[in-house]
Amino acid sequence: MMKKAVMAAFAIAIVTASCVEAAETWYTGDGRCVPPKDDGTYAAPYNAMEHPGDYPTFQGADKPGWSCSYQREDGVIIQYGNSFTPQQQWIAFWVAGKGGLD
Repeated sequence: MMKKAVMAAFAIAIVTASCVEAAETWYTGDGRCVPPKDDGTYAAPYNAMEHPGDYPTFQGADKPGWSCSYQREDGVIIQYGNSFTPQQQWIAFWVAGKGGLD
């Protein structure tokens, strides 16, 4: 049971790390997944890997990230972003997944 929880946390960390871009850029998308405006509704893109030991407490760290997904006609699922808050991303990577610092 514990092994499955660790594997799930690791998978979340990998998805989070691969889906979240650096904070210098806003979200990207396409014609079917148009990114939101930077109006404070969503947290800015956040990369937990860049912040070891630095739990996010900045304004908006408790807001969800933007995400959008759809299935193309050929069956491929397209995913942009994720809906985790920066705080959830940090915990998933550095606490649950241990950030590779075992």
